[in-house]
Amino acid sequence: MLRTTVIAAIAAPLLVQGAFAQSSGDVIVKEQQRVEVRGDWVLGARVLTPDGARIGYIEDMIIDKEDGSVNAAIISVGGFLGIGSKEIAVDWSELELNYDANDVRLGITIEQAEAAPEYSYRDQERLPPADPNMTTGTGADSGMGTTGTGTIDSGTTAGN
Repeated sequence: MLRTTVIAAIAAPLLVQGAFAQSSGDVIVKEQQRVEVRGDWVLGARVLTPDGARIGYIEDMIIDKEDGSVNAAIISVGGFLGIGSKEIAVDWSELELNYDANDVRLGITIEQAEAAPEYSYRDQERLPPADPNMTTGTGADSGMGTTGTGTIDSGTTAGN
């Protein structure tokens, strides 16, 4: 699940950038810049108070699908060994990432983090199913097997 989230977090801005980059001819990004951090470095990073006390860990990121910017970090706070913790969201601009996200600071106390409301995710929207009455598209209900032809409906093959 975490790996899927990382891929989605990284892919979303790239997809958005790709749509704009095609018009300028700069589709391929050749290397990471010094000011850029990898999503893999950020996810799981320890979040500390200004005094160095551990608030929690970054579990997810909320990405604007239109401009690719990261709007918020989802931080797991409280609990013990992952039991009883909750996820809160903080504005991305409030985080201070140092040393390629090895040190992430947030200007709130542990008490403020634990008192914050739990973040509410929305359900992911899925593409609606294709309209079976549409007249465009390709498809078939029969095809060639390795030993002959057959139809999907019957599950039998000719020549066997």
